[in-house]
Amino acid sequence: MKKLLAAMFVALLMAGCGDPDLDDPETLAKTITEAIDFNKLQKRGELFYAPNQQTPYTGRAKYMHSNGRVLGQYRDGKPDGLWAGWYSNGLKSFEHTYKAGKLWTTVGWQPNGEKCPVTNVVNGNGVMVYYNDDGKEAYRQTYKDGNK
Repeated sequence: MKKLLAAMFVALLMAGCGDPDLDDPETLAKTITEAIDFNKLQKRGELFYAPNQQTPYTGRAKYMHSNGRVLGQYRDGKPDGLWAGWYSNGLKSFEHTYKAGKLWTTVGWQPNGEKCPVTNVVNGNGVMVYYNDDGKEAYRQTYKDGNK
């Protein structure tokens, strides 16, 4: 019986962990509503803090702008976990995974929904391309060990 209870407890913990399904419109809307506006976060040194807080921020942040939106996760004041962006047409622009402030993996899409053939960051190393809404390349960045 104790083993069964322990297994159920671990399963519940694991189910509660992880990133939300941002491809589900209802989950995405709820997550955006609950996230703090990125512009309200305060950068002190290399860490981000919620307003009037002394401990580094842990939680979701959003950045809403005229040509899309971004939703990301912070842990202990650093990007950590899933970050996703969308073009103004509603199609996904990118999905990044951060580990302790460093970019770990990324997948990118063009504004027409096609996967970017150039973007490929794995284990913190590779190239990431961003596109304008018109499909032209806006810029590209190269990462090594999770840093630009």
